[in-house]
Amino acid sequence: MGFDIAFLYALKGYPTIAYDASGAVVQSFAARMENTIENLKKRKRISEAEAENIRKGLKVASNLDDMVALDLITEAVVEVEKTKRSVYEGLKGSGFTGIITTNTSSLPRKTLLAGESYYPEKFATTHFFNPVLYTQMVEVVKGDMAETHFGEILSFLTSLGRNPIETQDISGFVSNSVLMYYAIMALKLLENGARFEEVDGAARTLGLLPPFFSFDRWRPSILEDVTRVMFEKRGDEFLRSSSLLPVLAQKNPSFYLGQEPNAEIYGLVDVPSRALDESTIKMGLKASLYAGATRVAELGEDTVKVDFICVEGLKLPWPPLKEIDRIGTGEIVEEINRTNQMMADSRLRPPRILVDMVRKNQTFYKDGQANPWLSSYRERDKPHASH
Repeated sequence: MGFDIAFLYALKGYPTIAYDASGAVVQSFAARMENTIENLKKRKRISEAEAENIRKGLKVASNLDDMVALDLITEAVVEVEKTKRSVYEGLKGSGFTGIITTNTSSLPRKTLLAGESYYPEKFATTHFFNPVLYTQMVEVVKGDMAETHFGEILSFLTSLGRNPIETQDISGFVSNSVLMYYAIMALKLLENGARFEEVDGAARTLGLLPPFFSFDRWRPSILEDVTRVMFEKRGDEFLRSSSLLPVLAQKNPSFYLGQEPNAEIYGLVDVPSRALDESTIKMGLKASLYAGATRVAELGEDTVKVDFICVEGLKLPWPPLKEIDRIGTGEIVEEINRTNQMMADSRLRPPRILVDMVRKNQTFYKDGQANPWLSSYRERDKPHASH
C-alpha cells in the first residue's frame, strides 16, 4: 500500500519522494510506476496531466536522510511496532520535524508513540482503504495531535479527493474490526467443510465482499499480522481461532488462478467430509459482521460512525448496528451462538455489551441517534474496554 499511497500523492500534484529499505523494491519502482500508469489509462481512470504529475513528481530516495526536508512523511512498513518506531526515531534523529502519519492496519497511535518515538503533536494515523487508488474513505486518528496540524492533515486528505473520518484510537479502527472478523469467519467456514467458491458465492448473493476473492488482494500474511496485533491489543480470541491462516501466511497462495478456484488450497486444510449448506454459510458471514461491528462499538467507537463506515467505506448493504436493532439483540445473540456451535473451535462469542443490551432491553439507537445508555455503559466498564 505504501507504493499506492505515494502514487496517489504524486497523481494529485504533490512532489513526492518514496523510500524502501529493500533494494529490489527500489530497482523495480520505475517499472511498477509505468505499469500502474498504463493500467489506469486502459481503464480511463487517469488523465495525461495526472500521468505527467506522477512521472515528474514521484522520485525515489536512497535513504531516510533524503527525506528530512519534507513537510509530511507517511509510513507504511510492516505491522511490527518496533520496526515502525525505529523509522520515527531515525527520522527524528536525522532532524526531521514535519508531520508523520502512519498507515498501520492495527496498531494504536498511542502504542506507536511509546518511548517518545516522535512528537505527538505532529503524529496521526491515516488508514487508507485498500485498494488505495479506488477507495475514497480514510480513517484518521487524531489523539493529542495539535489542532493546527490535524487541520492540515484533513485538508490534505480532502485535496486528494478522499473522505477523512476521525475514529477512536482502537486497534483495527472500525474497518478492520469488522473485516478481520469477516475474514476469519470465512476461514472457519472453509475449515468446517465449505468450499471457498461456495463462501464467495454466498457472500455475493448477500451483497457482501467475496472474502476469498479478496484474499488474493489482501494476502494471508497481512491478515496474519493484523489479526495477531489486534488479538494482542484487544484480546479477541476469535481473531486467532483459524488454524489455517498461519499455514496460508507462510505460502501466500492464490485462491483463484485466473477465474478458476485453486484446488491446491484444499490440500492445506483437513476438510471434514460433511459440507455446510448455503444458509449456514450465510448465517456465519452475517454473524461475523454483527459481532465485529458490536465489538468496536463496545470498545468505544460512536454507533453512528460505525454504521457510516460500514456502509460508505466497506460497502455493506446495510448498517450492521441498525440492522441488529431491527432484528432484535436477542435474536442476534442467538444467531452468533448458533454459528459458534456449528463449527469446531470457533470461539465466536457475542460481545458482552450485546448480552447486557438483551438483559437491559437496550438498543444501539434511540430516537434516531446513538443511545446515551452506550456511553454510560462504556464509562462504567472502562477497564474492559481499554486498548
